[in-house]
Amino acid sequence: MKWNLPLCHLLPCAAVSGIALLLCTPASAQAEDSPWSFSGDARFRAEFNDNAPGTSDRHRQRMRFRVGGTYRFNHEVLVGARARTGNPDDPNSPHVDLGDGFNSLEFNLDRLYVQYTPEDTGVTVWAGKFNNSIVRNPVYGELIWDADIQPEGIMARWQTGEFGPFASAGILAGEFVTLEQSGGSESFSTLVQGFATMDTGDDSKLSAALGYFFTGNPSPSGSVALLADNQGNATVGAGAAQRYVSDFGTIDAILAWQSGPLTLSAEMFQNQRAASGQGDTGIAVGGAIGTEAGKFYYQYQTVEQDAMFSAWAGDDFLLTTNMNSHVAGWKRKLADFADLHIWALMSEPDQIVGPSDSIVRFRIDLNLHW
Repeated sequence: MKWNLPLCHLLPCAAVSGIALLLCTPASAQAEDSPWSFSGDARFRAEFNDNAPGTSDRHRQRMRFRVGGTYRFNHEVLVGARARTGNPDDPNSPHVDLGDGFNSLEFNLDRLYVQYTPEDTGVTVWAGKFNNSIVRNPVYGELIWDADIQPEGIMARWQTGEFGPFASAGILAGEFVTLEQSGGSESFSTLVQGFATMDTGDDSKLSAALGYFFTGNPSPSGSVALLADNQGNATVGAGAAQRYVSDFGTIDAILAWQSGPLTLSAEMFQNQRAASGQGDTGIAVGGAIGTEAGKFYYQYQTVEQDAMFSAWAGDDFLLTTNMNSHVAGWKRKLADFADLHIWALMSEPDQIVGPSDSIVRFRIDLNLHW
């Protein structure tokens, strides 16, 4: 759906109260004790892609706009929603490219959920379409789950403070509906992750997370819908007979150490259900340091072709699987509401398929948030 009328006319407060009130009501009208809470962000990006020989380089300008709100019924229950720009058929990206004949921007709902947090339990439960609150690699954490992906189903998290030798610990579990169809079989995903943090003295801490990410029936009968989102996994067949070569059940381990402004991290994951002969492992190591001039970071990762289910993986790299890649960047806060992010990504294919030369992506992001 494309909207080309004033937004407040298209989002009447009676129909979509949270989003409409945020857009139509001054911030000063939101009382501190109000059950309503609102947030939003905008991004303006310049991107330059140096692609492999034989393919065209691509340079583009992009934008992103997201706005959301929650309404709290009481101390335990709230309902939330968020809308964003971007193609509704591409859950990995809320960005829109400039240069479409001055056409209006697409705007769609990407979150609608109820959250239940029973008091004094440390438990939070989400149902509907919501943010994936897994613990991620603190340097670059989107190798398996893109942060833009908003899963659908139910998810629960339990987290506590001191727990034995740990300063904090918890567990997260979710069951997601990835494809439902009336004339064929369904596909579901399951997520389980445990995490803990330990103080190691001198303003330092050690954090760890261990998870299992399962995607059942990635090639369901009667549909190739999940294949349309494939970003590099091996497939066989064509048309309605096309299917993924591997099944997917990936174990993911993350270890990070932080001391003051310095963070070091390592991540390793392996698909326990990969087909025989398919690459099934991914490794990432990196670090970040905060300075008066901003935050600098670097990470190296190598990801074999079927190490994880690529449809939900991060799309920052021009190669998502079957790649050896580097990412380096610099972030600087410009104001309470704005920051600048400059980064470079370089990928080269692994030994299975793909071009033989490195491909490079360079980005400059201006991010605004409120």
